[in-house]
Amino acid sequence: MDTLDPTPEKKRMTFRSKSAARSEAAKPSGTPWKILVVDDDPQIHILTEEILKEFTFESRSLLLISGYSGHEAQELLGKHPDAAVILLDVVMETSHAGLDVVKFIRDKVGNQNLRILLRTGQAGQFPEEKIFEEYDINNFLEKTDLTSRRLKTALKVGLRAYRDISELDLARQRESELRLAADAASKAKTNFLHMMSHELRTPLQGTKGPFEEFKGQFHLFSGVKRLRSMIHSLNDDQMRTQFASALQETYDEVVDIASQGLKSVEHLLGLIEDVLDFARIEAGKLTLSIAPLAIQEPIQDVITTLRPLAEKKGLQLDAPLNETITVIADGKRFKQILFNLLGNAIKFTNSGSVTLTVSHHGKQALFLIEDTGCGIPPEKLSVIFEAFEQVDNSSTRHAGGTGLGLPITRELVSRQGGEIHVESTPGQGSRFSFSLPLA
Repeated sequence: MDTLDPTPEKKRMTFRSKSAARSEAAKPSGTPWKILVVDDDPQIHILTEEILKEFTFESRSLLLISGYSGHEAQELLGKHPDAAVILLDVVMETSHAGLDVVKFIRDKVGNQNLRILLRTGQAGQFPEEKIFEEYDINNFLEKTDLTSRRLKTALKVGLRAYRDISELDLARQRESELRLAADAASKAKTNFLHMMSHELRTPLQGTKGPFEEFKGQFHLFSGVKRLRSMIHSLNDDQMRTQFASALQETYDEVVDIASQGLKSVEHLLGLIEDVLDFARIEAGKLTLSIAPLAIQEPIQDVITTLRPLAEKKGLQLDAPLNETITVIADGKRFKQILFNLLGNAIKFTNSGSVTLTVSHHGKQALFLIEDTGCGIPPEKLSVIFEAFEQVDNSSTRHAGGTGLGLPITRELVSRQGGEIHVESTPGQGSRFSFSLPLA
């Protein structure tokens, strides 16, 4: 009887009675939690296994991995970086081996997720308050008070903290991955838009030249000159008149077709330029040349260009300006803002007028574009400045456009130190206003 080891018998009796009380439905499932048990006393390992053999947390059992020195603990940490908790003795091969392992975990390995439960049999040598102040541990246990209940409670707290920190890290990692993917997709989209816009603009520019020649110089073509000379050399007045009339009809038809083609090409070039501007804005590559700008001349240029479009629809286009006003702006982009806003006003106004007025508002010049058009529904006012948004599908089909004009306009106004606002009443018209700093 003296040769028998009472510990294994006690171990068997303890777990047999517990297992008999457990039901099959309560069996743990899922990957076990990895628990590192580091202590130079083999009896501590046996006792820890006895206490925790039936332990589960969130329906997952434990996988106890034993180490018997601080050096072995460091090796185990390299093999099991996903360990959740370490039950760590302080005094092993040296009087501070466990504390060296703590520094190794936090400082050298940089593992902030592993929960460290420090266990010591010499609490007086390592005061709890001092240990918490100097070392990044999560709990301090005395071996003399290592009851089943306290160890399980400390372990549950440690596993719960490890779970929460790991889930938070995973969420942050996924957020970072999604952000990188979104940035990459945005960059790819911007590059694609930029490339396609350039690829489309080059052939369109080549198409524009012939249309301009047909429209403005068809009468100078050598064939037309020869025909005109041949007609003038005819002796029969009646035939000369008939041929001259036929030539004029041909000339008018060619000029009309060239005008329509040129208008379409210019429209496409305008859309492509919008896409390019949008790509530049998204890529942060939109550059402005900000300087004092007298607004009378650029306003007059825009009005002169848009007036034929307004007159074609029977609209009155006015821009009364009775004083000299100078703003801080980019001249080219200032005209682009006016073209977008006045062009939209004309596009969506079938009768009445479109008016541009300018006034002083503190240190800002306030530009107000009013029209008597169809107006904008209240629910659309908050989205019309978003990219690719349109007021109405039917209006889009009728008036055309990419939905980029207003977003680009808002960006241009903002980049030049101003703000843009809109008010509208469906069926009565809209009021777009934007500000720019006075020189």
